[in-house]
Amino acid sequence: MHCIGSCKNYKATSTSLDGGRYELGQKRCPECELFINWEGLWCPCCGRLLRTKPRAKKLKNRRKK
Repeated sequence: MHCIGSCKNYKATSTSLDGGRYELGQKRCPECELFINWEGLWCPCCGRLLRTKPRAKKLKNRRKK
């Protein structure tokens, strides 16, 4: 499926003072290429599975602490 643009209504903002995006409950859509505030596991725009955990090793280690 392709991004149809409705995900922009759920676009999340970033503030580095509050911690990481995943720690704040934000999720990333690999198809739409942005972080969104959404309760479900699937993107409301394109239907792809959202990433709920970081991929980078240093961020994974920081999340465990």
